[in-house]
Amino acid sequence: MIEITTHQKAQDVARLGFCYVCGQDFSDDRKRTSDHVPPKSIFRSEDRDWPLILPAHEKCNSDYSKVDEQAMGLIGLLHPERPRQVPARTTIVGIAERDGRPAAVLLAGLKLRPMITKIFRACHTALYRVFMPLKTKNLILTPLLELDPKTRQPIPHTLLPQHQMACKILKDNRRIGNVDRVHANNRRFRFEVVWGTCDDGWRHFAAFAIDIYNWHLLGNRAIGHPQGCIGMHFSNDPIPPNASVVPTIELPFTWSEPLNPFEE
Repeated sequence: MIEITTHQKAQDVARLGFCYVCGQDFSDDRKRTSDHVPPKSIFRSEDRDWPLILPAHEKCNSDYSKVDEQAMGLIGLLHPERPRQVPARTTIVGIAERDGRPAAVLLAGLKLRPMITKIFRACHTALYRVFMPLKTKNLILTPLLELDPKTRQPIPHTLLPQHQMACKILKDNRRIGNVDRVHANNRRFRFEVVWGTCDDGWRHFAAFAIDIYNWHLLGNRAIGHPQGCIGMHFSNDPIPPNASVVPTIELPFTWSEPLNPFEE
């Protein structure tokens, strides 16, 4: 099991010698900067110690500025003590509250997939100290319904059998202490992953989940059930050394929320 759950381990990641976005080294004409993943400003002040920080080229980092800006507004909806600020280039189609907190949100124009892709690529680099190409094949289930910015109608939600499978794999393996993980920002940010072999016997998959301030609650009423951020990505390369691997025996656990990867 590989984990980044202490400040010291996070500091080691910040000293990596390549850009986690493009995989290239740093040079005089390609300056190094430090990128908070997720963005620092989405966390309350008491949750900013300690963060996950990775090295990146200034240009590579700036390419994600619009994605980061939307992330700040989205997570801001979970902080009732802050003035409500709609994520950049989005409009609120509907919002329901419970005890002063949003219990469901529908946003038109929100681009969750680039945000999620950035996070799981960063965490892969942090855990295994290797670059993940941007075009790595993946299947992502977002924690919110995605709406078309023009029609404000739901984009067809691609819920696949693999998402429920990935969710159960993660929960089963967490139960036995067999996941790789990044827990940062006072555990308000959590990334967990476990590896396995595809049915073809030669490709490998990683089942992963991301949680930020229990963001699965934002879509609960709109979707009709708790739904977290679940994903799988696939590789022809060997499983990273010392990574957590799904056991060959079936684990006999049952769960009540098939799409909430952090169900206890």
